[in-house]
Amino acid sequence: MRMSTVLLSAALVSATVLASLAARGDESTTPLLKTELQGFDGLEANMAVVDVGPGFVTERHLHPGHVFLYVLEGEIEINIDGQPPLRVAAGEAVHELPNQPMIGRNASSSEGARFVLFQVGKSGEPLTVPQPE
Repeated sequence: MRMSTVLLSAALVSATVLASLAARGDESTTPLLKTELQGFDGLEANMAVVDVGPGFVTERHLHPGHVFLYVLEGEIEINIDGQPPLRVAAGEAVHELPNQPMIGRNASSSEGARFVLFQVGKSGEPLTVPQPE
């Protein structure tokens, strides 16, 4: 009974997050995997496919865990504080270190982009944390 309550709660949280993203109309996230890493106490892996519309721009944020991004379609620009902008095109991958304030954007104002996001971090931490300017 307890496991079904946990699964139902997780499904409701995921549905709420996805509904809020869909309401923005410029991003959709499809969760693929969330799992504890056996042999690495307190660490989990999260994997999702993210679709963004033309001209999409994130809020300034950071990722508390290591992020690996693989672009499937389009081109993504990553602006990490204190570093030159980094462009990642379809077929390319990049590793983002934890706790680096950044803004991500679709490099195109006319075409959408799609990428796989894989993050390894402490269990229970959010995937992104907003950062004020």
